Amino acid sequence: MIFEADGTWTGSDGCNGSQGRWATDGAGTLLATSGVSTLIACEGAPVASWVAQARLAVIDNGELRLIDAGGSELGRLERN
Repeated sequence: MIFEADGTWTGSDGCNGSQGRWATDGAGTLLATSGVSTLIACEGAPVASWVAQARLAVIDNGELRLIDAGGSELGRLERN
């Protein structure tokens, strides 16, 4: 998962790639949309959905944790 300074993000679940746009509001809340994704028939995490639902992104022990508005963890992504 890469969040670029220009407001775009790209990511992969190891099989399918995703991309979209992101920003933060005045309170630091993550606001993201998902755009184009590949849809190869393989097992994988719903990365684009996680990012679009996330309101907080936290680095925890080398993993990116995506948290929704209710404080529930949507998923974790490992750095590789």
